[in-house]
Amino acid sequence: MLEDRINSKFEHASFKLREDLLNGGFTEICQTLYKGVPYEHGLNNAARINVGLDIIRTLSRHYGLSAPIFIDNSEAVTQLMDVDAQLIALVVSEPDKQLRVEPVGEQHKEAI
Repeated sequence: MLEDRINSKFEHASFKLREDLLNGGFTEICQTLYKGVPYEHGLNNAARINVGLDIIRTLSRHYGLSAPIFIDNSEAVTQLMDVDAQLIALVVSEPDKQLRVEPVGEQHKEAI
């Protein structure tokens, strides 16, 4: 029941909180999953980043907090999930030899 209640709060991430043992008992665990695939085994970078954003978004809403989120290797993601926070996407760009900052979105036109 606890596992279902926690998992209902997340859009992409789910959590496995116990593992059944052969002797009929169980052991407590906390394993993050995406569509049944363990976070640490078998997910590509895009799925890992979006699962992480889902966890951050859910905890931010629960605690009423918002902080900037740095996303490294964001070139691996074609579609980042929506988050009510400032996203700072770090992207590898071969032609750029120096750090370049590009504000994105309507609210940043004045900053350019």
